Amino acid sequence: MSATIHNPTTLGKFGAFVFAREPRQTGDNPRMTLAERFRAWRERRAAVAELSRLSDRCLADIGLTRDGIEELVRAAH
Repeated sequence: MSATIHNPTTLGKFGAFVFAREPRQTGDNPRMTLAERFRAWRERRAAVAELSRLSDRCLADIGLTRDGIEELVRAAH
């Protein structure tokens, strides 16, 4: 997933996480260690929490709804 954001700081840590990084296929790699799976889970939880703190207007500005937050985070990994 990649996109162009003119001001990535408006999304805080999550902006750098989603838009500046190539997605990882965490579910497709059966050789991931337990620690790697736990780290990926924590990253997903942190991303969902960060996006959930945004107002509805901020979410609409980036083309999201509250219902689509978890789906976006799952797709980004």
